[in-house]
Amino acid sequence: MALSLSLNVSARDAADAEAPGRHFDLTAYKLQTPIAQGDSVREIVQPALRDFSASFFYFDAKAKAMVFACPDNGASTRGSHFPRAELRDTHEWKFSAPGRRSLSASLAVAQQPRSGDIIIGQIHGNGKGTEALKIRWIKGDVVVGIKAHPDDQEQRVTLVRGLALGDRIDYRVAQADHTVTVTVNGVSRPFTYDRSWDGDTVYFKAGSYLQDNSASGSLGVVKFFSLSSAADP
Repeated sequence: MALSLSLNVSARDAADAEAPGRHFDLTAYKLQTPIAQGDSVREIVQPALRDFSASFFYFDAKAKAMVFACPDNGASTRGSHFPRAELRDTHEWKFSAPGRRSLSASLAVAQQPRSGDIIIGQIHGNGKGTEALKIRWIKGDVVVGIKAHPDDQEQRVTLVRGLALGDRIDYRVAQADHTVTVTVNGVSRPFTYDRSWDGDTVYFKAGSYLQDNSASGSLGVVKFFSLSSAADP
C-alpha cells in the first residue's frame, strides 16, 4: 500500500516519539523533508528544529537513535528527482580554505527502498553538478562516489561489502586541502580533488536520501546513533 504524504509534520505522535533535537546537538543543521513546499521541499531550521519530530524524523528511545524514515513517494528538491529526509550542515567551506573539516557518524540502515540505494552522507555544493562526495548504502555494500572535478560523472569505490540490514556502520569523512579521506568500519581511502573545485562552496549532509522515486510504498529507514561535524583552523 502506498504511503500517504499527508504526513503529520508537526509531530510524529506526541505519545510515541520525541524530537531528535532534544537528544542530539543539531544547532549546526537544518532538515530537508520529503514534504513539498512551492517548487522544492519544506525545510525545518533552527530554532524550530530542536523541537521538531515527524513520521519521517523522530527519536527512537529504545535504540537511542535519530531516525530518518523517508518514503519513496516523497517530494524532491529542485535539483533532484528523489526524496530525502536529510540534515544539511549550515557551515559552508571551500576545498581551498585553510583548516580541516570532518563529518562522523554511527548508524544502521534498518530498511531499504525497493532500489536498495540510499545516500547516508554527502559533501555537496550549491551549484549544479557539485555533489563532491556521496556515501551510499547499496543493498548491503557501502559505496563512496566522488567527482574529482565539478560536473564529472561520479566514480564509485566500494569500501565495505555484504552488510545486513541493522548492521552498524561507522563512517568518517576528513577533509584537508584537496584531499578527503573516507573511513567506513575501519577501511580508509583517500580521494584527491582538483583545484577546479576552488570556486565552489560546499557543506556536509547526512540522513536518508533515497535513490528511489517508484512510489511503491517502500521506505528508507536509517538510524543514527551519533552524528557530528567539526572544523579546525
